[in-house]
Amino acid sequence: MAGTLFWIDAIQVFIGAEDHPPPHVHAVHAGEGWVARFRFSFLSDVTGLYRFRRRGRRPTTATLDRVAEAIVTNLPACREGWWVTQGSRHEIGLVNRRVETRPIANGDRFLARVALKPGKGAATIVAAGYDAGSCKVALTLDNGRALSLTAGQHIEEAEEW
Repeated sequence: MAGTLFWIDAIQVFIGAEDHPPPHVHAVHAGEGWVARFRFSFLSDVTGLYRFRRRGRRPTTATLDRVAEAIVTNLPACREGWWVTQGSRHEIGLVNRRVETRPIANGDRFLARVALKPGKGAATIVAAGYDAGSCKVALTLDNGRALSLTAGQHIEEAEEW
């Protein structure tokens, strides 16, 4: 375990030292004997149950929903924890995915979308990084373009949300 990010009553939320993409946190209730993994994004403010394992009592849907809400509330800490723990090895789970951009009136002046089925104009992400201080995602694309994106302001589509 790399370190606890936060607690929700008796539920410990952390990033494992030996984790792999996609970015996710572990939520463990040792007393009830269950572990849930929740995936999160550096681009959007979406999280979702990714994997689940139990040896004892099963958590209620309300409990899992409460954990998911707490993760969304604590996304900056989750992103920073992932980057500090996994960044140099695994980056943020976006390399080799394809991104599309279109102009929009937001702080970044465009909307980036990493789609499951990208359009023909999409570029491949060749490097991705994160600056926890500014909450910025840096993407380098195969066409030579560099993007600086505000975390949580863009779209990442995934198989499991």
